[in-house]
Amino acid sequence: MTVRSATYDGTWTQVMDTPIDQRVCDCCPTTAAVTSDGPIVAFRNRTEDEVRDIFVSRLEGGRWTEPASVHDDGWKLAACPVNGPMLSARGRQVVLAWFTAVGDVGHAYVAFSHDAGRSFGRPIRVDDFASQGRVDVELLPDGAAAVSWIELATPRAGFMVRRVERGGSRSAAVRVATLEGSRASGYPRLARDGTSLVFAWTDTAAPDSIVRTAVAALVSR
Repeated sequence: MTVRSATYDGTWTQVMDTPIDQRVCDCCPTTAAVTSDGPIVAFRNRTEDEVRDIFVSRLEGGRWTEPASVHDDGWKLAACPVNGPMLSARGRQVVLAWFTAVGDVGHAYVAFSHDAGRSFGRPIRVDDFASQGRVDVELLPDGAAAVSWIELATPRAGFMVRRVERGGSRSAAVRVATLEGSRASGYPRLARDGTSLVFAWTDTAAPDSIVRTAVAALVSR
């Protein structure tokens, strides 16, 4: 399985189709964002030895850079976890959220970049106990990030969100909704709309599994 890029002109005629990475995780979603230096993509790489860590590539001068690891998690797995990364960018500021389960214990992390994704700081753990991943992330106006994930808990998992500072400090986690701790819960989503955060998730406890939404106001700090 490969990650590829296509470019179209103003008439929607395809003018380029090029590979970014020739060997990646089969089912993990990819993510892309646009920085002031150009587009950046993130995805779960797959080595010959089945190490499945998160890599990024940037479009520079019309060419995609050699994919580079965000952090050497060393997660070796002979299967696809169906758990991709998420990006958010503004100017040259980038934040990346991802899931890994080294040692069969799942955790969610974020890392910040100040140079449009050329390098990333140390990973900051997001979950409190254990995570099922399914992360999302949004940069906030002051440079911090709002990060969401599925926290594994008893008796039911939770769609959680918290604020993470670039220096590593974290706010208390807030439960947006209670979820099933399984793939049936899908990928809860987070987006920023001005001074509000908008959440969307699948309620599998409802008849026919409906999508629910919620809105929370951002508090200035």
